[in-house]
Amino acid sequence: MNPTTKPKLIDLNFGVHATMIPKKANGMNVHQLENLTFVDSGLSCDTFNIIHINNGLNITPNEITLALDHFKRKSLDYCLWINSENLTEQVQAYLEEHSLSQQGSEMGMSLDLVTYEPLDLKKHQNILEVVTEEQLIDFANVIASNWTPPDPNVLEYYQKTAAHYLHQSSGVVLLVYYHEGTPLATVELFPTDHETIGIYGLATLEDARGQGIGSALMTFALKKAKELNYKNVVLQASADGLSIYQKIGFEAHNQYFEFAPTSQ
Repeated sequence: MNPTTKPKLIDLNFGVHATMIPKKANGMNVHQLENLTFVDSGLSCDTFNIIHINNGLNITPNEITLALDHFKRKSLDYCLWINSENLTEQVQAYLEEHSLSQQGSEMGMSLDLVTYEPLDLKKHQNILEVVTEEQLIDFANVIASNWTPPDPNVLEYYQKTAAHYLHQSSGVVLLVYYHEGTPLATVELFPTDHETIGIYGLATLEDARGQGIGSALMTFALKKAKELNYKNVVLQASADGLSIYQKIGFEAHNQYFEFAPTSQ
Protein backbone atom coordinates (compact mmCIF):
# COMPACT_ATOMS: atom_id res chain seq x y z
CA MET A 1 0.00 0.00 0.00
CA ASN A 2 1.15 3.53 -0.74
CA PRO A 3 2.49 4.95 2.57
CA THR A 4 0.72 8.26 1.95
CA THR A 5 -2.65 6.52 2.28
CA LYS A 6 -1.94 5.11 5.74
CA PRO A 7 -2.61 8.37 7.64
CA LYS A 8 -5.95 8.49 5.83
CA LEU A 9 -6.73 4.94 6.99
CA ILE A 10 -5.92 5.92 10.56
CA ASP A 11 -8.08 9.04 10.46
CA LEU A 12 -11.00 7.26 8.82
CA ASN A 13 -10.96 4.52 11.44
CA PHE A 14 -10.74 7.10 14.21
CA GLY A 15 -13.79 8.91 12.84
CA VAL A 16 -15.88 5.77 12.39
CA HIS A 17 -14.93 4.56 15.86
CA ALA A 18 -16.10 7.82 17.43
CA THR A 19 -19.45 7.86 15.63
CA MET A 20 -20.76 4.40 14.67
CA ILE A 21 -22.18 3.27 18.01
CA PRO A 22 -23.49 6.71 19.10
CA LYS A 23 -25.39 6.95 15.80
CA LYS A 24 -27.41 3.92 16.87
CA ALA A 25 -27.87 4.61 20.57
CA ASN A 26 -30.90 6.33 22.06
CA GLY A 27 -30.11 9.71 23.56
CA MET A 28 -26.88 10.13 21.61
CA ASN A 29 -26.39 12.30 18.53
CA VAL A 30 -23.78 12.60 15.81
CA HIS A 31 -23.52 15.86 13.87
CA GLN A 32 -21.66 15.60 10.57
CA LEU A 33 -20.58 18.89 9.02
CA GLU A 34 -18.57 19.25 5.85
CA ASN A 35 -15.15 19.28 7.49
CA LEU A 36 -15.73 18.06 11.03
CA THR A 37 -17.92 15.71 13.02
CA PHE A 38 -19.00 16.02 16.62
CA VAL A 39 -20.54 13.44 18.91
CA ASP A 40 -22.88 14.23 21.82
CA SER A 41 -23.17 11.14 24.03
CA GLY A 42 -25.58 12.86 26.42
CA LEU A 43 -22.98 12.40 29.16
CA SER A 44 -20.65 15.07 30.51
CA CYS A 45 -17.61 13.05 29.55
CA ASP A 46 -14.81 14.06 27.21
CA THR A 47 -14.09 10.40 26.50
CA PHE A 48 -17.21 10.13 24.35
CA ASN A 49 -18.08 13.75 23.51
CA ILE A 50 -15.68 14.24 20.63
CA ILE A 51 -15.10 16.85 17.97
CA HIS A 52 -13.07 15.39 15.11
CA ILE A 53 -11.68 17.74 12.47
CA ASN A 54 -11.10 15.67 9.33
CA ASN A 55 -10.34 18.45 6.85
CA GLY A 56 -8.32 21.26 8.34
CA LEU A 57 -7.48 22.77 4.94
CA ASN A 58 -11.08 23.70 4.18
CA ILE A 59 -12.68 24.06 7.59
CA THR A 60 -14.39 27.36 8.39
CA PRO A 61 -14.58 29.26 11.68
CA ASN A 62 -18.35 28.80 11.62
CA GLU A 63 -18.04 25.01 11.69
CA ILE A 64 -15.74 25.10 14.70
CA THR A 65 -17.94 27.65 16.47
CA LEU A 66 -21.06 25.56 15.85
CA ALA A 67 -19.50 22.47 17.41
CA LEU A 68 -18.05 24.31 20.41
CA ASP A 69 -21.26 26.24 21.09
CA HIS A 70 -23.22 22.98 21.13
CA PHE A 71 -21.27 21.68 24.13
CA LYS A 72 -21.07 25.06 25.85
CA ARG A 73 -24.85 25.47 25.58
CA LYS A 74 -25.42 22.06 27.15
CA SER A 75 -22.60 22.44 29.70
CA LEU A 76 -21.01 19.14 28.63
CA ASP A 77 -17.34 18.26 28.83
CA TYR A 78 -15.78 17.44 25.45
CA CYS A 79 -12.47 17.18 23.64
CA LEU A 80 -11.33 17.93 20.11
CA TRP A 81 -9.06 15.61 18.12
CA ILE A 82 -7.08 16.54 15.03
CA ASN A 83 -4.06 15.04 13.29
CA SER A 84 -0.90 16.85 12.23
CA GLU A 85 -1.97 17.06 8.57
CA ASN A 86 -5.12 18.96 9.51
CA LEU A 87 -3.69 21.18 12.24
CA THR A 88 -2.83 24.15 10.06
CA GLU A 89 -1.75 27.50 11.46
CA GLN A 90 -5.22 28.83 10.73
CA VAL A 91 -6.93 25.99 12.61
CA GLN A 92 -4.50 26.48 15.51
CA ALA A 93 -5.50 30.15 15.59
CA TYR A 94 -9.21 29.24 15.59
CA LEU A 95 -8.73 26.95 18.57
CA GLU A 96 -6.72 29.52 20.50
CA GLU A 97 -9.44 32.11 19.86
CA HIS A 98 -11.88 29.78 21.58
CA SER A 99 -9.51 29.18 24.53
CA LEU A 100 -8.78 25.58 23.62
CA SER A 101 -5.35 24.28 24.55
CA GLN A 102 -3.50 21.08 23.74
CA GLN A 103 -4.00 18.45 26.45
CA GLY A 104 -2.03 15.59 24.94
CA SER A 105 -0.79 13.90 21.81
CA GLU A 106 -0.58 10.39 20.38
CA MET A 107 1.14 8.83 17.40
CA GLY A 108 -0.90 7.41 14.53
CA MET A 109 0.52 4.01 13.62
CA SER A 110 -0.21 1.09 11.29
CA LEU A 111 0.77 -2.55 10.90
CA ASP A 112 0.70 -4.64 7.74
CA LEU A 113 -1.10 -7.82 8.78
CA VAL A 114 -0.29 -9.57 5.50
CA THR A 115 3.35 -9.93 6.54
CA TYR A 116 2.78 -10.09 10.31
CA GLU A 117 3.49 -13.46 11.92
CA PRO A 118 1.05 -14.06 14.80
CA LEU A 119 2.21 -15.38 18.16
CA ASP A 120 0.75 -18.04 20.45
CA LEU A 121 1.29 -17.26 24.12
CA LYS A 122 0.27 -19.19 27.22
CA LYS A 123 -1.47 -16.11 28.59
CA HIS A 124 -3.81 -16.12 25.58
CA GLN A 125 -5.86 -18.81 27.30
CA ASN A 126 -6.98 -16.21 29.84
CA ILE A 127 -8.55 -13.95 27.19
CA LEU A 128 -12.25 -14.11 26.37
CA GLU A 129 -14.26 -12.35 23.69
CA VAL A 130 -17.16 -10.34 25.09
CA VAL A 131 -20.45 -11.99 24.11
CA THR A 132 -22.66 -11.35 27.16
CA GLU A 133 -23.82 -8.27 29.07
CA GLU A 134 -21.95 -9.51 32.15
CA GLN A 135 -18.69 -9.63 30.20
CA LEU A 136 -19.39 -6.18 28.77
CA ILE A 137 -19.78 -4.86 32.33
CA ASP A 138 -16.40 -6.40 33.15
CA PHE A 139 -14.94 -4.64 30.09
CA ALA A 140 -16.49 -1.32 31.12
CA ASN A 141 -15.26 -1.60 34.72
CA VAL A 142 -11.65 -2.01 33.57
CA ILE A 143 -11.92 0.97 31.21
CA ALA A 144 -13.56 3.11 33.92
CA SER A 145 -10.69 2.29 36.28
CA ASN A 146 -8.34 4.36 34.12
CA TRP A 147 -9.60 7.22 36.30
CA THR A 148 -9.37 7.62 40.07
CA PRO A 149 -12.04 7.21 41.25
CA PRO A 150 -13.48 5.10 38.40
CA ASP A 151 -15.50 7.24 35.98
CA PRO A 152 -19.25 6.42 36.27
CA ASN A 153 -19.84 8.00 32.84
CA VAL A 154 -17.89 5.15 31.24
CA LEU A 155 -20.12 2.56 32.91
CA GLU A 156 -23.25 4.44 31.85
CA TYR A 157 -22.00 4.72 28.27
CA TYR A 158 -21.53 0.97 27.90
CA GLN A 159 -24.85 0.28 29.61
CA LYS A 160 -26.63 2.50 27.08
CA THR A 161 -24.79 1.00 24.10
CA ALA A 162 -24.58 -2.65 25.19
CA ALA A 163 -27.04 -3.99 22.62
CA HIS A 164 -25.12 -2.36 19.77
CA TYR A 165 -21.71 -3.59 20.89
CA LEU A 166 -23.01 -7.12 21.38
CA HIS A 167 -24.82 -7.26 18.03
CA GLN A 168 -22.79 -9.33 15.56
CA SER A 169 -23.41 -6.86 12.75
CA SER A 170 -21.23 -4.26 14.51
CA GLY A 171 -18.05 -6.17 13.69
CA VAL A 172 -16.57 -4.91 16.96
CA VAL A 173 -14.48 -7.38 18.98
CA LEU A 174 -14.10 -6.65 22.69
CA LEU A 175 -11.58 -8.75 24.62
CA VAL A 176 -11.10 -9.16 28.37
CA TYR A 177 -8.17 -10.76 30.18
CA TYR A 178 -9.28 -12.72 33.28
CA HIS A 179 -7.28 -14.15 36.16
CA GLU A 180 -9.24 -16.61 38.29
CA GLY A 181 -12.47 -14.99 37.14
CA THR A 182 -11.37 -11.42 37.81
CA PRO A 183 -11.17 -9.04 34.82
CA LEU A 184 -7.76 -7.38 34.71
CA ALA A 185 -7.33 -5.90 31.23
CA THR A 186 -9.13 -5.05 27.99
CA VAL A 187 -8.65 -4.27 24.32
CA GLU A 188 -11.05 -3.41 21.49
CA LEU A 189 -10.85 -4.21 17.78
CA PHE A 190 -12.94 -1.82 15.69
CA PRO A 191 -13.24 -2.19 11.88
CA THR A 192 -13.47 0.54 9.28
CA ASP A 193 -14.29 -1.94 6.53
CA HIS A 194 -13.31 -5.48 5.53
CA GLU A 195 -9.61 -4.54 5.19
CA THR A 196 -8.78 -2.18 8.07
CA ILE A 197 -9.33 -2.58 11.80
CA GLY A 198 -8.32 -0.30 14.66
CA ILE A 199 -7.13 -1.05 18.18
CA TYR A 200 -8.58 0.91 21.11
CA GLY A 201 -9.07 0.59 24.84
CA LEU A 202 -5.90 -1.33 25.68
CA ALA A 203 -6.00 -1.00 29.46
CA THR A 204 -4.71 -2.95 32.46
CA LEU A 205 -5.68 -2.45 36.09
CA GLU A 206 -2.87 -0.75 37.98
CA ASP A 207 -2.17 -3.67 40.31
CA ALA A 208 -1.84 -6.05 37.35
CA ARG A 209 0.64 -4.05 35.31
CA GLY A 210 4.17 -5.22 34.58
CA GLN A 211 3.13 -8.87 34.18
CA GLY A 212 2.95 -9.07 30.39
CA ILE A 213 -0.85 -8.96 30.34
CA GLY A 214 -1.05 -5.97 27.98
CA SER A 215 1.39 -7.62 25.58
CA ALA A 216 -0.66 -10.83 25.68
CA LEU A 217 -3.82 -8.90 24.83
CA MET A 218 -2.11 -7.06 21.98
CA THR A 219 -0.68 -10.22 20.39
CA PHE A 220 -4.02 -12.00 20.83
CA ALA A 221 -5.84 -9.07 19.20
CA LEU A 222 -3.45 -9.07 16.24
CA LYS A 223 -3.83 -12.82 15.86
CA LYS A 224 -7.62 -12.42 15.92
CA ALA A 225 -7.49 -9.63 13.33
CA LYS A 226 -5.39 -11.77 11.02
CA GLU A 227 -7.77 -14.73 11.46
CA LEU A 228 -10.60 -12.41 10.42
CA ASN A 229 -8.64 -11.60 7.23
CA TYR A 230 -8.00 -7.92 7.92
CA LYS A 231 -5.00 -6.51 6.06
CA ASN A 232 -4.23 -3.38 8.11
CA VAL A 233 -4.27 -2.58 11.81
CA VAL A 234 -4.22 1.06 12.95
CA LEU A 235 -3.99 2.74 16.35
CA GLN A 236 -3.03 5.89 18.20
CA ALA A 237 -0.14 5.29 20.61
CA SER A 238 0.82 7.23 23.71
CA ALA A 239 4.47 8.07 24.25
CA ASP A 240 4.76 5.19 26.73
CA GLY A 241 3.50 2.65 24.19
CA LEU A 242 5.34 3.90 21.11
CA SER A 243 8.46 1.75 21.44
CA ILE A 244 6.40 -1.33 22.33
CA TYR A 245 4.33 -1.03 19.16
CA GLN A 246 7.41 -0.38 17.06
CA LYS A 247 8.96 -3.62 18.33
CA ILE A 248 5.85 -5.48 17.19
CA GLY A 249 6.22 -3.97 13.71
CA PHE A 250 3.96 -0.91 13.75
CA GLU A 251 5.10 2.09 11.70
CA ALA A 252 4.62 5.66 12.93
CA HIS A 253 2.95 8.07 10.48
CA ASN A 254 1.50 11.19 12.08
CA GLN A 255 0.58 12.80 15.36
CA TYR A 256 -2.87 13.21 16.88
CA PHE A 257 -3.50 16.16 19.15
CA GLU A 258 -6.17 16.44 21.83
CA PHE A 259 -7.53 19.89 22.64
CA ALA A 260 -9.96 20.90 25.36
CA PRO A 261 -11.12 24.12 27.03
CA THR A 262 -8.40 25.41 29.32
CA SER A 263 -10.83 25.60 32.23
CA GLN A 264 -12.31 22.11 31.69
